[in-house]
Amino acid sequence: MAEIVLKHVQKVYPNNESKKKGFFGKKKKTEEKKHNLKVTEDGVLAVEDFNLTVHDQEFVVLVGPSGCGKSTTMRMVAGLEDITSGDVLIDGKRVNDVAPKDRDIAMVFQSYAIFPHLTVRQNVEYGLKIRKVPKEHMKERVDEILKVVKIDEYQDRLPERLSGGQQQRVALARAIVIHPEVLLMDEPLSNLDAKLRVEMRNAIKRIQQQVGITTIYVTHDQVEAMTLGTRIVVMNQGMIQQVAPPAELYRNPVNKFVAGFIGSPTMNFLDVDVLEEDGTVWLLGQGWRLPLEGYQARKLKEKGFAGKRVTLGIRPEDLHQEECSGKNGSSGLNGNGSGWIGAYISVREMLGSEVLLHGNTGDTGQLSARMPASCRVKPGEFLRLYVDMPQIKLFDVQSEENILFD
Repeated sequence: MAEIVLKHVQKVYPNNESKKKGFFGKKKKTEEKKHNLKVTEDGVLAVEDFNLTVHDQEFVVLVGPSGCGKSTTMRMVAGLEDITSGDVLIDGKRVNDVAPKDRDIAMVFQSYAIFPHLTVRQNVEYGLKIRKVPKEHMKERVDEILKVVKIDEYQDRLPERLSGGQQQRVALARAIVIHPEVLLMDEPLSNLDAKLRVEMRNAIKRIQQQVGITTIYVTHDQVEAMTLGTRIVVMNQGMIQQVAPPAELYRNPVNKFVAGFIGSPTMNFLDVDVLEEDGTVWLLGQGWRLPLEGYQARKLKEKGFAGKRVTLGIRPEDLHQEECSGKNGSSGLNGNGSGWIGAYISVREMLGSEVLLHGNTGDTGQLSARMPASCRVKPGEFLRLYVDMPQIKLFDVQSEENILFD
């Protein structure tokens, strides 16, 4: 297999090309804002100073909002987009000027792109025939990969007789059967329904581990990213925001954008004032306050945030209501009359095993809390939501960087 290295890769769509792609027009400013585009004198800056190493047999996911440059980055690795500056190396070889067919890569797209007039087996064989693989080896490899992706029983069917998930497995089998060094996947599950997406996520993860192929996967779905990736690359406006394993991204986001993008429901954000009083550091909201201790208080004071305004980040599962959770101050929730946030519940979402409560803090603050299904709180009620203080995040209001990041 192979290691992929991107060094200071940049992609600028020149003004004339940008017009062709629809980046400019009567609604230029609106479109730039909508798609998070950066505009320079030379054109649209789609990818900026991208540096990444994808290790041999690693599964790396590029994730971010629409227009952040993730698909463009993958297409530059594939050779489907020219690189404005920087280098792409596959297995130590610079491939900037190498044709896509000579890069030893395979791609799976959002559209299945399988031949409707060929059977499953014929579709999977196609790439091997192009490479003039001997028939005896071809049969052995096709038989093996059909079993791996679990479509061997459908090998004589035409695509029209397959479900969406089965067709996507055919596309995946056709890509893997040629034994490429690199597998590139561009939002391959976006056309499937929710149940099929879960099934295919499991299948893709299992197949990648079984085959051991270096993989770059592009998606805008953070759930897909968290469940599939060995490491996740979070992108915004053409730039890498953070590269880390899923658990680290969730626990220790580098900035407010990453914290808000990773996690569902999204993290709660509240602007608060920092007050140091009688040796205790407090976060002051509208009619409530939270005490900080140890590392969190020390970091705020060391970085000079005492007396300033910061953004408090709380994940929905880190908010608890005593009657629903059975938790209290002795469990570290500071239930001493000073460690809770009051909220008026406006919406209750029943999700089977749990309930999501959405409300407001009486001013402009909005909160979402994840509760067990046994919670009976109804819209219109006022709740004291106790905060699991060791899990909170604090962000600089100006730079949006995580003050507690380490």
